[in-house]
Amino acid sequence: MPTRVFTMYNLRPEASIEAFRKFSLEIDQPTCAQMPACLRFEVFVVKGEGSSKPFFQIVEDIEVESWEAWQDTTKSPAFARVNEAWPLLGDASSVVSIFCEKIEYGLP
Repeated sequence: MPTRVFTMYNLRPEASIEAFRKFSLEIDQPTCAQMPACLRFEVFVVKGEGSSKPFFQIVEDIEVESWEAWQDTTKSPAFARVNEAWPLLGDASSVVSIFCEKIEYGLP
């Protein structure tokens, strides 16, 4: 059964949303789309939060074969461009990743 990974983080103070969008569209999303373990990858810029300011600036919604397969993917040589570019924009100290299994509703 596929696994959903939600990764949330903030950008570094000196990184702009525009620079992040460029990275996401030119490096991150195309690279993830080519990875066999990645079934779907969507990136969102948080625009607000129900009570005050956003908790995170960026949310990634990733569907993968498994958490283990995704971890292997992120350490692979094919993922090197993402691993080199992301730290220039993302605040590593703010990253929170959770992996989930969907509760499927089905009719008897």
